[in-house]
Amino acid sequence: MSSVKDQINALNATLAGRKNAKEDATLLIQNSKDAASETLDIQERKAIHLLNCENCEYIIQGKPIKLSIERCKNVVIKIEGKILTGTVDVWKSNDISLDFERSVSMFQLDSIQNITIRLPDAEHFGSMIWAGVDDLKLHLGEDMHLLSYSELQTRNPGLRPESDQFKTTVIDGSLKTEAIIRFDQGYPSTRAERATYQQLEKKKDEVLRTVSNQED
Repeated sequence: MSSVKDQINALNATLAGRKNAKEDATLLIQNSKDAASETLDIQERKAIHLLNCENCEYIIQGKPIKLSIERCKNVVIKIEGKILTGTVDVWKSNDISLDFERSVSMFQLDSIQNITIRLPDAEHFGSMIWAGVDDLKLHLGEDMHLLSYSELQTRNPGLRPESDQFKTTVIDGSLKTEAIIRFDQGYPSTRAERATYQQLEKKKDEVLRTVSNQED
């Protein structure tokens, strides 16, 4: 059986000869167990999806579209390149370690036990939507933040991880976690963001009324 690295090289060679290859092609790394550390060079535009992997370590170079991790255990990943969409999804996994050298704009985390995320500093962190995650360590440079859904449930026993999500962002230099609410279009936001949006809409209406009155 060929190694994951051999599969990467073969896929790169195949896509290099196809001018019309789909930009959203996905490289699936599935059922990899107890593998030695590998460096994966992603030269073509494609997403990376790890599924049912255990006791593995990968260094990912190049520019993958996004990173998805599903049903994995004890997996260490270092991203030396840039994730083009800035999107990372992890769900139904345990003991995950992610180390990024570039910015990540959106983390989506669900049903995870023990995950560590490292970014160079707070400016490289966009936001994180999460539910059902315990023992979450978020390193932003030298600052380390601990997050736990179980702790939130102790304060609000009615929380349901299958439906109640939280959004974590950096606001004015401080990490802030708020409950998710949905706009009419279903877009995930928070009460603070919604209030800001409503204020902007109100100012916009006031400006439009002023312009309309001047024209009259």
